[in-house]
Amino acid sequence: MLRSAYSRFVSLDAAREPRPFVARLRTAPGTNTLKRFTSFFNRHRGDTPAETAPEDLFRQLLEAAPDAIVVMNQGGNIVLVNAQTEKLFGYQRQELLGQKIEILVPERFRGRHPGHRDDFFAQPRARAMGKSLELFGQRKDGSEFPVEISLSPLETQEGTLVSSAIRDISDRKQAERKFRQLLEAAPDAMIVVDKTGNMVLANAQVEKLFGYKREEMLGQKIDMLVPERFRGRHPGHREGFFAQPRVRLMGAGLELFGQRKDGTEFPVEISLSPLETEDGTLVSSAIRDVSDRKRAEREIEALHVGLASRNVELASSNQELEAFTSSVAHDLRAPLRHIHAFSTTLIEHLGPQKDPHIHTLLRQIVDTTRNMAGMVDELLGLARLGRQELALQVTNLKSLVHEVVKGLTPDSKDRQIDWQFGDLPFVDCDPGLIKQVFFNLLSNAVKYTSPRQTALIEIGSRLENGETVLFVKDNGVGFNMKYADKLFGVFQRLHRREDFEGVGVGLATAQRIIVKHGGRIWAEAEIDRGATFSFTLAAQSNTIDREQHAVLEGANR
Repeated sequence: MLRSAYSRFVSLDAAREPRPFVARLRTAPGTNTLKRFTSFFNRHRGDTPAETAPEDLFRQLLEAAPDAIVVMNQGGNIVLVNAQTEKLFGYQRQELLGQKIEILVPERFRGRHPGHRDDFFAQPRARAMGKSLELFGQRKDGSEFPVEISLSPLETQEGTLVSSAIRDISDRKQAERKFRQLLEAAPDAMIVVDKTGNMVLANAQVEKLFGYKREEMLGQKIDMLVPERFRGRHPGHREGFFAQPRVRLMGAGLELFGQRKDGTEFPVEISLSPLETEDGTLVSSAIRDVSDRKRAEREIEALHVGLASRNVELASSNQELEAFTSSVAHDLRAPLRHIHAFSTTLIEHLGPQKDPHIHTLLRQIVDTTRNMAGMVDELLGLARLGRQELALQVTNLKSLVHEVVKGLTPDSKDRQIDWQFGDLPFVDCDPGLIKQVFFNLLSNAVKYTSPRQTALIEIGSRLENGETVLFVKDNGVGFNMKYADKLFGVFQRLHRREDFEGVGVGLATAQRIIVKHGGRIWAEAEIDRGATFSFTLAAQSNTIDREQHAVLEGANR
C-alpha cells in the first residue's frame, strides 16, 4: 500500500504575494524515504525563497515522513530525528540528540554494531540494512520490536552523514507467524515459490513427503521435486500460471507425479493459489499424495470388471437354471398326474372292504402327489417370472388390496379377522405382479394368525427417509429372527408342514417381483407376537406425490 507524506511551506516572490506550496511524496514499503526527500529537495530547491534555507525545507519534509528518521554522523552520534522516532522509541528528541545510535539497538547486538556502521561509511550507498536478517530496535522501556531499516548517505559541509528510515514491522511479523503456523498445521505439503521458480517457504509435510530437509529445498528450483521426464516442460507451465494467476488445480484431468529425494515417483494432486506480497506475486502449492486413492481406484476398477464378468456369468446361469426348472417341472407334471389318477382309481376300486392300512397308504400317495404338483406349479410360476417383462402403469394400491382381501374371504369365512387399512398410495408398477405380492403376504398373514381367536391384519404405508414403505402386519405366531435370512429362499419354511401347510415358494416369488421393480423386502418378527413384512418399490419416482394422489382418488370415486 502506498503511503503519502505531505509537507506544506510558503514559496515567496518579491513581486507577488506569498502563495502556499504543497509537496506530496508517495513512498512504498521498503522505499528509502530519506533518499526520496533529498532527491525532491534537490529538484525543487530553486522554488524556495532565499530566506528559506535548504535545511529548513529538509526538516519540514523530515517531519512529514511516515517512518522514523534518524540521522547520525560518522562517529555514530545522533544529529537529527523526527517526531516518528520519538513516537516509535519512546524517547524525547533531546534525549537522543548527541547520543550513540546504539541506544536504539538491543544490548545483545551493540557489540557488533559499530563494525557494521564503519563498513557502511567505508562504502556509502543507499541500501537496506541487514538484508535477509532479523533486525530489532529497543525502546526506552527496554522492550524490543522487529524493524526494517533503509540506509542513505547524506553529503554535507560537515562530511558524510547517514540517514536511517526505520519502520516497525511488528504487525507484519505477527501476520507472518500466523501464516507459518497455518502452513505448518496444513495436512498437505505446502510450498511457496517465487516467479523464478525458487522455493521460498515449505512446511514439515513437504519434508515428510519428499524426503528432503527444509534447508535442502529453500532457494532451490521447484523442478527438483518434479520427475526428470517432465522437467523440460515445467518452466513453461509455471510461466503460464504467473501470466494469469488464479486459484485452480494444476493440470486438471492429467496424471501428476512428484519425485522424492531417493528418486522414487508417486502420484500427486496439486492446488495452486497466487499470493500477493511486497516482493511481488508468489504461488502457493498444496501437494497431496494420492497413492492410496489411486490404488483404491485401481482395485475398484478391477472389482467392476470382475463384477461385470460375474454378472454376465450369473445372468447366463440364471437363464440356464430357469430353462432347466421349466423343463423339469413340465416333465414332472405328467407322471404326477398319472400317479395321482392311478392312486385315486385304486382307492375307488378296492372299496371300503379292503385292509384300512392299504387305504391309508394310498391316501398318502394321493396327498403327496397333490403337494408335489403344487410345488411344480409354483416352480413354473417362478421360472416364468424371470422372463416376464414389467407392464408398468399407475395403480391404486388401495383398490388392489381390497380385491385381494375379497378373494381371501372364502378361505377365512369361519374366522374372525379384523382387517385394518391404512393410507395406500398410487404407484407406478405392474398391477398384476404387485397383486401377487399382496396375495402372498396376506394369505400368509391369514394362515399364521389361524391360532388366534381374533386375527389382526394391518395393511398400510409409511415414510422413511423420504421413501414410501408399504407393509403387512399381523398378530400371528411370528418367527425367530435368527432364521430371517431363510425366509425368502425357495422351499424354505420356518414352521412344520403339519402345523401350517404350504410349499415355501410364496415369499421367494414376492421377493423376485419386488426386486424386479427395483425395490427391496424385509421382515421383522417376534415369536408368538406377530410379524411385519415391509417393502419398497424402486426409486421415489415410482410413488405418485400427494397432489396427484388426491386427483386420482377423486377421479375414482
